[in-house]
Amino acid sequence: MSDFITITGVPPYDGRYEFDITAQPLTTREWGWVKRHAGYLPLTMDQSSFADPEFVIVEAVIACHRAGKVDTADVPALVERFQDVDPFAAITYERGDAEGDADPPPPSSDTKPSSNGDASPTGSETSDSPPKRTGHPASATSASVPPTSVT
Repeated sequence: MSDFITITGVPPYDGRYEFDITAQPLTTREWGWVKRHAGYLPLTMDQSSFADPEFVIVEAVIACHRAGKVDTADVPALVERFQDVDPFAAITYERGDAEGDADPPPPSSDTKPSSNGDASPTGSETSDSPPKRTGHPASATSASVPPTSVT
């Protein structure tokens, strides 16, 4: 279940590139590219960063670099090349959890057999009697711990 970036209209970089920053977080070098070319630091990013054209471009360039399509020294030139295209038309981000690409959900715990006796009632079932009250109302001291003095 990976995420992908697809580039169209920027030959020879057109293609679909795996880009899963959860599985493979950005490196220090890649964060430097984000900082230099999009102006973001790790702590300044939020959801709105993904709507910033410069950030979108840097993501695409990082995907190309990770795929071996561009060398480290050529990153600034590719960022500059993307400045002349509509990044939202040329670059699309595809989440790996999109319908049909997601892993199936894990089986429900209700379907597993119990090896420790009878199962407890679920939240939707009610017990036959209310729970028994134990102990005393809350107090400032505990009867089980002897008081100590500080001297």
